[in-house]
Amino acid sequence: MPDFLKDVWFWTIEEALEKEIWWYAWALFILLVAILWTYKRIKKDLVPILSDDDGNVRITPHALQELVSKSCLNMEGIHSPTTSIVKKGNQIRLLVRIQVNTESNIQEARKKLKERLEHIMIENLCFSNFGGVDLIIKGFKNSN
Repeated sequence: MPDFLKDVWFWTIEEALEKEIWWYAWALFILLVAILWTYKRIKKDLVPILSDDDGNVRITPHALQELVSKSCLNMEGIHSPTTSIVKKGNQIRLLVRIQVNTESNIQEARKKLKERLEHIMIENLCFSNFGGVDLIIKGFKNSN
């Protein structure tokens, strides 16, 4: 180890600011944090849908969120759906946040949305590991 690094733990802030190695270390640290952040942002976890002798079928989280949004478009009383995918063991659950009309029957709207999403996931997409839908009401909207 170089002599000037042997006493690195005893540097004061003023001494550290004068050393090039201190600046390089901070630049490297910031670069590593930026790389990890970028990797996490662009990492596409594919959600497994179906696996059989012919191969695997997977879907991106974005496509699954888009599917939920489009499934809610024509549903009366339900607005602004956002979706999160929750993995519990081998099961995939959807956490759907929605706005509902103030005059809507929430229990009926929930039942319709859950039935529609479960039908799409199980019947249409053949999800073998679909665990269900959880709903969160994130707000209310006037039905005007």
